[in-house]
Amino acid sequence: MFRYPSCNLSTYDRREFPGGTVYNGDCLDVIKTLPESSVDCIVTDPPYFLGMTHNGQKGNFRDLSICRPFYRDLFNEFRRVCRPEACIYFFCDWRGYAFYYPLFDEILKAHNMLVWNKLSGPGNHYAFIHELILFHAGKGANIGGTNIISDIRAFTSGAKSTDGAKVHPTQKPVALIQKFIEDATAPGAVILDTFGGSGSTAVAAVRSGRRFILMEQDEGYYHTTCKRLEDEYRYCKISRFSSDN
Repeated sequence: MFRYPSCNLSTYDRREFPGGTVYNGDCLDVIKTLPESSVDCIVTDPPYFLGMTHNGQKGNFRDLSICRPFYRDLFNEFRRVCRPEACIYFFCDWRGYAFYYPLFDEILKAHNMLVWNKLSGPGNHYAFIHELILFHAGKGANIGGTNIISDIRAFTSGAKSTDGAKVHPTQKPVALIQKFIEDATAPGAVILDTFGGSGSTAVAAVRSGRRFILMEQDEGYYHTTCKRLEDEYRYCKISRFSSDN
């Protein structure tokens, strides 16, 4: 799928779809416009620290400390917009876990760490085939199974056969996001993703009969998400027509 060119916007734009809204803007600005207790589940995959400091210079994972005020504010907004029953799934990797966990647990309360076994991955000193998901269980949540997910492939090991071409460097399979959504919510629930990327969470929400609120700062990925949703709704319409006939 073609990815539109990137540029940064000083204000945010949005587009409405039958099942939800996609925003192009800074998630911390946009989330403050959402009503209190309006979200049933958060599934989000923040930008893994890519070795750059806040001023664009080459850095390392120790520089994550400069992001602490941002994530403290964001997690407080998570707490404000979530209903008491809402579950939260927050992706990270082994390098960022030590940074995110104390803040997440302090503000939202961590109830588990999920492990996604991707079956393949990069790495010179043993391949890195796992990703971690900080998990907050909403009031009354009772989700069975174990904290290891090993039956959903990453793009490097087969996800493109079901999800199509990879259009984002850290794109997650729709099946993985859909599993979390269906584990934690009922049809009609509102799913929030503050780091929308290429829109996998919105697609998963559509496929599972949930509503979505998705935020993405990069204009290129915002347009990619909108195009992906257009294709998804078109496919759903064709599928319904075929089944009716």
